[in-house]
Amino acid sequence: MELRDQIAMLERALEEHIRKWDRFFAGSEKVVPQIERERIARRIRMLSEQTVNRRAEQFRIEQLQHRFQTYAINWERMLRAREEGRTASGHTNPALRAPEAANAAAAAAVNQEAAPSLYDRYCAAKAGQGLEVGVDRAVFDEQIEQQRQRIEGRLGQPVRFEVQVEDGKVRVVARKKKRS
Repeated sequence: MELRDQIAMLERALEEHIRKWDRFFAGSEKVVPQIERERIARRIRMLSEQTVNRRAEQFRIEQLQHRFQTYAINWERMLRAREEGRTASGHTNPALRAPEAANAAAAAAVNQEAAPSLYDRYCAAKAGQGLEVGVDRAVFDEQIEQQRQRIEGRLGQPVRFEVQVEDGKVRVVARKKKRS
């Protein structure tokens, strides 16, 4: 078999392999196509080790190598995210995840209500440093709201506040809210 025929076969095999991974991440395939992945990697390595006289064939082999490597890195990243539970479900289509995302947002709202307020965390941090709280809750909340409006007006996006202790000083800092 000629080299260009081997390259063409390997390109078709890679296309089919990519479709298998897409089906796996979509949830229709249950098993990771790892064996095929290793087989294709081995075939690409064997092709790259051959002596190639034509630059066009050499280019196609290098293109295959880079394309396969890029996909392999992406698949590993997606697998790791899935195993760590950073994906809402096996579906890559956001419309299919919408009910789960709504449930997660509701759970986050409940958790936020149960969490101590910013003022409570500020007071606890001050007490932890042996410092007096020099402001009452109403004044603190008013100052935070003024800061929120000023910062959000400047940034054009919502912010959240955190309490930080640095070098024995307690500070309230604003952070951009992560978009979901």
